Amino acid sequence: MDQDRTLRGLLHAAESGTWTRRSVLKRAVALGLSAPALAGLLAACETDDDTDDVVEDDDAEDPVDEPDDDAPDDDEEPEEDAEDDEEPDDEPDDEDDRQGGRLIVAVIGETVTLDQHQTTASLTAEIGYCIYEPLFAYDADWETTPLLAESYDVSDDGTEHTFTLRQGVQFHNGEEMTSEDVVASIERWGRIAGVGQNIMEVTESLEAADDYTVEWITSEAWGTILVALSNNTQGCAIYPSSVLEDASDEPLNEFIGTGPYQMVEHVPDVHILLERFEDYAALEGEPDGYTGHKYQYVDEIEFVPVPDEAARVSGARAGDYHIVMEVSNDQYSVLADEENLRVEILPPAFWDVFFVNWESPVMGDINMRKAFQACLDHEAIMESARGGGDFVELHPGFMLPPTPWVSEAGEEFYNVNDPELAAQYLEDAGYDGTPVRFLATQEYSTMYNGAAVAVQNMEDAGFEVDFQVVDWATVLDRRSNPDAWDIFVTWHGFVPDPSQVTFVGQMGEYPGWWTDEEAGEHTLELLQNPDMDARLAAWDEVQRRAYETVPCVKLGNASTIAVWSMDVGGYTDLFQNGIPYWNVWLED
Repeated sequence: MDQDRTLRGLLHAAESGTWTRRSVLKRAVALGLSAPALAGLLAACETDDDTDDVVEDDDAEDPVDEPDDDAPDDDEEPEEDAEDDEEPDDEPDDEDDRQGGRLIVAVIGETVTLDQHQTTASLTAEIGYCIYEPLFAYDADWETTPLLAESYDVSDDGTEHTFTLRQGVQFHNGEEMTSEDVVASIERWGRIAGVGQNIMEVTESLEAADDYTVEWITSEAWGTILVALSNNTQGCAIYPSSVLEDASDEPLNEFIGTGPYQMVEHVPDVHILLERFEDYAALEGEPDGYTGHKYQYVDEIEFVPVPDEAARVSGARAGDYHIVMEVSNDQYSVLADEENLRVEILPPAFWDVFFVNWESPVMGDINMRKAFQACLDHEAIMESARGGGDFVELHPGFMLPPTPWVSEAGEEFYNVNDPELAAQYLEDAGYDGTPVRFLATQEYSTMYNGAAVAVQNMEDAGFEVDFQVVDWATVLDRRSNPDAWDIFVTWHGFVPDPSQVTFVGQMGEYPGWWTDEEAGEHTLELLQNPDMDARLAAWDEVQRRAYETVPCVKLGNASTIAVWSMDVGGYTDLFQNGIPYWNVWLED
């Protein structure tokens, strides 16, 4: 394990302010860093009011496993000033006292589908997490942890994978989950999702050994199989085989899982209504990230599409919605003093990005891509999109701090901001003025605002731009068609492992269709090799080739704000993979 790199990631997070002092130190203690390492972190985090902190840990052991991120957890932390410890008490006095009510969540618009196998869209993932469950999920330390699986064993050569399933787990249709359902779900996911396709290419057999045992044989070691199965964006949700028998690989119309809430009604442009699944097979113990016990406090969860941000904000202020998603950072000063709202600046959980279509006659040319890469003013784009200041960090890494994966490979191609160089690349490409089709949406104001600045940068460098502003569902639909676009704007969510970076783990499959032989070789090493040092080196090379060949342009790391009603209990700062709605409740 590369402990120095882990420490550098934590130091970077502390010095840059991208994580709070509390979060950095809690993570350091959880990892078992030594006293000298903790002292260095304290110095990096220290302010005028923080001079009394002392950490004594003579018996601390070196961590055994490489961490995947700096997610806040419930482990013991260094003693802090009393005023730092004054946080709302979000623990229920009694579980029964927190039961009941309908939680109303305002979201940005309609989902393109609720079939989790089909899309990487975060809205589908977040709603789907309430309905479906995977075999494994991430705990509060971002470790892969059994959820529908009870245990996992792998042979010494890394090719024979045995999954033992939990017994007595019910689907929403009343059927018990068995290995037949798991095999059918993995096979379908493996045909549709890029991450699954990668694994299925090396799969020799996938069989139900008995009702609760699945045996999966790969032709070569696949060290990230649990990482792949833990993903929630286009994740391997387990569906009943009875549903899949009558369905094709097209999006499902019947949404049945094992999750704590079940689908009741979907009225497009009105709501998606879920209700508590009374026969849910909860794990014993306490909540733990996206796994552990799920309390199911509220009776119902209603997701209401509200495409207009002003309407979401006014609805939050009026108390129409309990939780409001995707509120731009410039609303922070407007909402922060609202007595009925809890408004928090979150740690960076996204990086804003423009994807480029390699199959486009225009952007398929490397010089056109380099011209696009060179013309962009990242600081101006991020300031327009996110508000700058505490909400933005300019950094080339495709993995967010303070994971050990933060890399500066290819940084010479990051934030070039040179219109003259871009113009030279356009000349080298023989650019004839064909309009570049740039897809954006106003439903995510951050995307639109950043894209609008980028369009101006492009025009200043000599591009002709066809700026197509449509709803988000249309962006998702068009981006799957290589003939329909040249550039589209989105953001990439936090992932604990670089194999889950969409255009890497799904190389050649994710919209943009990046294929690079050298990067592909290093990606294979990243996917297969369980050795951390080898994987870190491979990731540096993958990122370097991404900057050299330009499948996309990363703009910067982004923080957002959380907007919750004070009537909602169970607030969590675990937002990177979506809110665990099952552990929140409504106050009387």
